[in-house]
Amino acid sequence: MLLTVLLRSAAGGSPWTGDMHPSIGFNAGCDLGDVPGACAPTYDNLRDGGALWDCPDGERQSNSTWPACEAAKKPIIGNNPLCFDLTASNPCCCPDTGCFAEPRFNTIIGVCRNQSCACGNRRTLQKSCAPQGRPDQCGAPDCTGEPIVCCSGVDVRSLVPYYDLGSKAQINYWAAYEFDPADNQWHIQEESSFNTDGSRPTFDLTEPFGGLDPSEAWLGPQPGGSVFWGLGYYPAGVKGVGENAAMFVLSTEHFFGATWYMLNQLTLDRGPATPYSSSTATCPVSSNNCWAAGNGGEMDFLESPWNRKDGDVDGYRRSFSSQNNQMGRQFNGGVNTGGFHTNNYLLTADVNTPEPIVYVAVVDKIGNWVYRIPASEVESIWPGLARTTAEATVAARPTQTPTSVNPCRDGFCAIFTSNCQATTWEDALAQNCGFNQNQGFCGNWFNRMVDTQQPLFPSAACQRDVRSGVTMPWCIEMVNNTPSAEVFV
Repeated sequence: MLLTVLLRSAAGGSPWTGDMHPSIGFNAGCDLGDVPGACAPTYDNLRDGGALWDCPDGERQSNSTWPACEAAKKPIIGNNPLCFDLTASNPCCCPDTGCFAEPRFNTIIGVCRNQSCACGNRRTLQKSCAPQGRPDQCGAPDCTGEPIVCCSGVDVRSLVPYYDLGSKAQINYWAAYEFDPADNQWHIQEESSFNTDGSRPTFDLTEPFGGLDPSEAWLGPQPGGSVFWGLGYYPAGVKGVGENAAMFVLSTEHFFGATWYMLNQLTLDRGPATPYSSSTATCPVSSNNCWAAGNGGEMDFLESPWNRKDGDVDGYRRSFSSQNNQMGRQFNGGVNTGGFHTNNYLLTADVNTPEPIVYVAVVDKIGNWVYRIPASEVESIWPGLARTTAEATVAARPTQTPTSVNPCRDGFCAIFTSNCQATTWEDALAQNCGFNQNQGFCGNWFNRMVDTQQPLFPSAACQRDVRSGVTMPWCIEMVNNTPSAEVFV
């Protein structure tokens, strides 16, 4: 092991021990353009290769962040435990059995092509609602128009060419960091990081073994997949980050039409799309991934608008940040939760033109920043990061203020999505935090984190946002930009 680490670190950058079973790649003879998951190995494949992790039990720990909670009423609606008599004095509905997730997170990358994309290969034909006066919609019971490519009730015929072309995801390295307030730096978690020393070539997530000789591969698709995407890549069986604050770094040579998002480590270990299960290994308490049943947490850093009629604006380069999915219990939403209808987007590379970009996602007490940094400038903008390497300790924040925020269209810019600042049910309601009152306010994981002092836009002297008489720690311009005419509505 020591020899391996020394060899890996010889090129500079941090040692890394992330193991995504690179020798277990695509299924033999598969086509990424086939149905979702066709190229992913199974949990049995990993077990046979000695690469399957233990499924976590998800039970309440002795040092749990979970408070006393009310048992959910039966039946559980939509696999989501709910309580219907919560109040400020009784604010928390218990998660499902085995879903007492803790605030430990990691990221997942999803790629697709053709019919492995959510609505690709024209396979989701449903009747248009144009005769009913709703030309952008489809699939409703009263619709009588011609069958069209329909995705979640939306006419997406303009996106079919991009489904057919598929994702571009050529990765130099991928890293996860925990923040240390004592020295005001980010510290790498080696088991959740990959190729941070630049010792391996660029890896193409859409090709078997990354388009490399198998001996040089350093990532592999996971059996749990990625919802709406053909393949999912993520660290599993590791601790995850987020005790004080979390930072994730993705250095790319070409990134287009893919997704990169944060999930609770428990959700990843149990399988984001395909539940953990093999012929000899099972979960000791529950195989539920707790995405909804525990509100384990999802924060989309980069997501292509795969079900928006106008998603082809800017050549499908817009990639959105969103906090809208499964907010509740302890993973509460802020006041600008993002999504495809907002200005919370950045422009990735063009489908046909590689553009080296380093994406840095920071999650702390204040909010979620996704920085777009041209690779040629990253060393001067963020000490410790480079195009092909990342150091073991990295500066807390960039040396410059981004040139724009929400949207982020060119050069060094950022997306900002705020986090809830409340600590009580009453304050969460007053501040307009996102949470389901039938799931409750069981605390606030974000409020347990620290402020890493990311730069405010346009400056620290900006006008601050005020919610119910409380001054928020972000600029009003970062959350209340008036959507321009080009934003999807």
